[in-house]
Amino acid sequence: MLKLDWNIIWTFVNLIVLYLLMKKFLFGPVTEIMEKRTKSIEDSLAEAKSKNEEANQIKAEYEVALKQSELKAEEIVKEARERANIVYDKTVKEAEEEAAKIIANANRAIEVEKKKSMQDVEEHIIDLSMVAAAKIIGENVNKQTNNQIMDDFLAEVGATK
Repeated sequence: MLKLDWNIIWTFVNLIVLYLLMKKFLFGPVTEIMEKRTKSIEDSLAEAKSKNEEANQIKAEYEVALKQSELKAEEIVKEARERANIVYDKTVKEAEEEAAKIIANANRAIEVEKKKSMQDVEEHIIDLSMVAAAKIIGENVNKQTNNQIMDDFLAEVGATK
């Protein structure tokens, strides 16, 4: 048979009281601290997740901006090349026009010098002809006769050219 001893009853009562005291003063605060810690960890994870999403969004915006800036840079380079080609073509055209003007001026100058040389040669021939004619005729005729002889001679020489 089982004997009920007061020590056993007091031990059970002490255990129940100890359990109730521990529940109120130990388990409750520990559970509360654990819940706060769990909530803190969940909040930290949620914040980290939102920061990660925000970082990904900023990264995506940066990549879009980078692509736009690359396209803009390519466009600027393309426009610069086109402007450079236009300036190059214009410069070449101006240089060609200037060269053509210089050549035309040189040709005119050559033509003028050629005519001047021809006139000098004609005058020299005329002078020699006049000297030869004066020696042949034996006398120096007047200016009007000299001019008439010269015109006749030039007409003959011009006809043979």
